[in-house]
Amino acid sequence: MSFSLGALRGTARWLVTWFLIVVGVGYLTGIVFVRHTTHNTPTGVVHQFRGNEDVPLEQVQEIKYPKSPYEMLNIIHAHVTSFALIFLAVGGLFLGTSVSERWKAILALEPFVATLLLFGGMAAVRFLPESWARPTAWVMLGAGASTFVCLYAMIARMLWEMWHPRNRRAVA
Repeated sequence: MSFSLGALRGTARWLVTWFLIVVGVGYLTGIVFVRHTTHNTPTGVVHQFRGNEDVPLEQVQEIKYPKSPYEMLNIIHAHVTSFALIFLAVGGLFLGTSVSERWKAILALEPFVATLLLFGGMAAVRFLPESWARPTAWVMLGAGASTFVCLYAMIARMLWEMWHPRNRRAVA
């Protein structure tokens, strides 16, 4: 099956456009939440999942307790499932761009690997020995950054191909 986003017109183009905008806003909201809860630092990630009860009160803005196994399962299940669906939809649409097959494969498939690293890392930070927590938090931050870059690169390219005048192709 082959299709071209540049050939979309009318309601189909608006549907894809609004889907991409809403997914982009939703994902950005999640990024802002992560920034707020972890400050995008390995220490912040460790404290978010393992707690910061051992840190003196004057050194913390908010007391955090270790996440329970139930909380961890809930977070991981909901996020892995929703990320899979987001990246399936966005990656599937991205296949309709004029980008080379190599870049389609990299940008559309990488977020699936990064999602497993990100949320597997989350479980590792919480449940493996403390000596693993900080290095694993770095893996999580890298995987999170990677999903962010891939998602917004795909969204930007798709919007450009659909709306830039010289990219629009007539529908046969």
